[in-house]
Amino acid sequence: MKTYSSGDQSIRKTLPKLRFLLLVQAICIAESCQTTRDDVGQLSWSCPEVRSPPYLDRLELAGRALAQNENLSHRFQTVADEGQLAIFFRAIESFLSLSPRHNSHSISNGLNSNDNAIQRDVVLRSALASMEGVAESGAVSSRCINDTGYLLVSMFQRQGWALKFLDAAGKPGPGLSEFRVNFVGDYDLCRSLLSNGTETFRGDYVTWKIAVGPIIEDNPSATPMIEWGVCMPDGCTEEEITLFASEAVQNLGLNGTMNVLKAESHTKHTQVTAATFASIVILCVVGTLMFAATLYDIVFLQWPRWEEQWKAREEERLMNSGMSGSEEDLPTLLSRPNHDEPLILNQSIKGPFPSPKGKLVKALLAFSVYTNGSKVLNTSQQPGSISCVHGIRFFSMAWVILGHIFAFCIGYIDNLVTVFSAFLSHATFDAVANALSSVDTFFTLSGLLVAYVSVTEMKRKRGQLNWGLFYFHRFWRLTPPYMLAMVLVLGLQQYCGQGPLWESLQPSDKVYCEKYWWTNLLYVNNLVHLDEPCFPHTWYLANDMQFYVISPLMIIPFYFNSFLGLGSCAIFFATHVITTGVLSAQHNWSPTLIAAANGKNFHSYFSGYYTTPWCRIGPYIVGIVTGYLLATKKNNIKLNWPIATIGWICAIAVALSVVYGLRGDISGDHPSSVLTAALYNALARSAWGICVAWVIVACVTGWGGFVNTFLSWSPFVVLSKLTYMAYLVHIYLINIYYGNQQTLVHMTSFNFAIIYMSILVATYAVSFVLMLALESPMIGLEKVFLPQR
Repeated sequence: MKTYSSGDQSIRKTLPKLRFLLLVQAICIAESCQTTRDDVGQLSWSCPEVRSPPYLDRLELAGRALAQNENLSHRFQTVADEGQLAIFFRAIESFLSLSPRHNSHSISNGLNSNDNAIQRDVVLRSALASMEGVAESGAVSSRCINDTGYLLVSMFQRQGWALKFLDAAGKPGPGLSEFRVNFVGDYDLCRSLLSNGTETFRGDYVTWKIAVGPIIEDNPSATPMIEWGVCMPDGCTEEEITLFASEAVQNLGLNGTMNVLKAESHTKHTQVTAATFASIVILCVVGTLMFAATLYDIVFLQWPRWEEQWKAREEERLMNSGMSGSEEDLPTLLSRPNHDEPLILNQSIKGPFPSPKGKLVKALLAFSVYTNGSKVLNTSQQPGSISCVHGIRFFSMAWVILGHIFAFCIGYIDNLVTVFSAFLSHATFDAVANALSSVDTFFTLSGLLVAYVSVTEMKRKRGQLNWGLFYFHRFWRLTPPYMLAMVLVLGLQQYCGQGPLWESLQPSDKVYCEKYWWTNLLYVNNLVHLDEPCFPHTWYLANDMQFYVISPLMIIPFYFNSFLGLGSCAIFFATHVITTGVLSAQHNWSPTLIAAANGKNFHSYFSGYYTTPWCRIGPYIVGIVTGYLLATKKNNIKLNWPIATIGWICAIAVALSVVYGLRGDISGDHPSSVLTAALYNALARSAWGICVAWVIVACVTGWGGFVNTFLSWSPFVVLSKLTYMAYLVHIYLINIYYGNQQTLVHMTSFNFAIIYMSILVATYAVSFVLMLALESPMIGLEKVFLPQR
């Protein structure tokens, strides 16, 4: 092992620069890391680790940031008052001054520190003792010790290749007083670097994490921390890099108010798992079926039809030319361009056309890109359909994506404090901060369509429905695309990015999915293992399936008597309202997620209220009643101008109250009382559902005006069909976008709008592909193998 004497003059000349390494470590308490020895005396270390925050933790982070959590400011202010931050940033500045690109005066004039507190010789001896002590314990490999020591000495000797390692490190910038303490380095530069000498090593981009104060146990990612991207030798592991800090603190005997967390290497962490193999198999099988089905469809089915259509058009042209008195011969007619519309149009070109024979052929054709794409892009609607639903569904999905894009930007922007303050100062931002109502729209639509279709069929078949197919259809419609999308995300997302902000665990719920994927398959992921959710945003699907299972208890009574149906719905609704109100008052739940995060009862709010079926069924019941009215009384619903006007005014007022009525809770200026919050939690979501139901009823009965015209716009028909796949994958596209950033995003209203539009378009583009590959084939297979009566 290489050793370095304290008498080495080249080191002593640059000795003051070494204080950075020790001061960074000196402000961290050694007790944050644990040591253990095995039977043979081998020493091992473990330090607190903060990995990529999962879905729930990201929502809580957003809530705390929006609520301007005072704990963050208090922690940083405490450390600043004790001089620790000054020492920390002064040490960084001193060390980085070795870099030829760095301005040594950017911080030194603004921060004061006692540079003589630790004598140079003591610093050097402590540094060498730390490295040798770690090496003798066997906890760090000799390669890591040699490479790190060689790199440090070369830096202090100002060798060009070593200074490039330093240049790749993150640099403190403006806004330190606003806690801009995530110093992102140059990832690409670091990964391209190579040392000189006999034993070469490459650069490995590592993020050092230092928590300010104790770690928050229920959500470690919410702990205020300083993050610094540095370029280290690739021969050191994450544990070894972290160990240097703790060992130095012990040797120096210094304690502070910060905790050393486990460093995170951003070397591309890809692991071929069972999900990866399954994803490759799925892509190969589905891709082969899509190619074969499309080829068969075009060659044997569509081409003969196109030929007949071409011949029919030529006959029309000839006939129209003959009616106009033309005496030209056939070749001349066929060769003359047709610039004018024909006098007679043949609207129905009759075959006979070839049709697929046999269930296997029909099953293959279920994967045809041509046929499925034609169906998806077809904007025609069946008679009696509720056309305004398509626009409502699209805008609700766009609203969901908007809320998630904002919630997930935490940790990827450099102006967190200032931008959140600016956003919160505008009352219009409540539509983003309180975007949770968008989910209630889907519950309302789901209940409405289930009741509308079921009641219509029961009327037509005199109450006879195949309830086995009723449930199987729903399970088949949702589950195969759901499970296939989950496998693809688990297996392939890790290959979709790299960089200084790319988390090593992709996706963040990967470990949970490997253990509890079956909860999603059974649609109980909103009831069990709530602290370790897989595909956590699909709690909505679990609720929707559970509502669907019990929906016949509310739908069947309507067939016998309207009052029986209304009574059944009233029982469910009253139970829902009472249960929600009592639980909300008992647990002191806030009326919004932001206030819940700031009040430190976020997990209770989310798992006890936000995702539980007994607290979310209200809008679904509203949808069932509305669906029954439209199925049986649509032609009897007579509105006039006064009633329609009053209805629209009331619906708009209630909807605005639900979304914008929580300004005091979101800003924290006037939080709601326990009773008011309980009343809001019990009734607000159902009130929103009633507003959505009114829009649909008004549009169906002819009182929608321009609203109905806009919501029924034909492009929304196509986008509405892509909603399910967009819902499944948009979360992971957002993570991929943010994770691939090479620097922190400086968020402004304009930037946020551009990011939102980009991800929205990308989401629907990906959803179109997945619709053709995963969802449409399942619909086609159901039609092939199940009776369609």
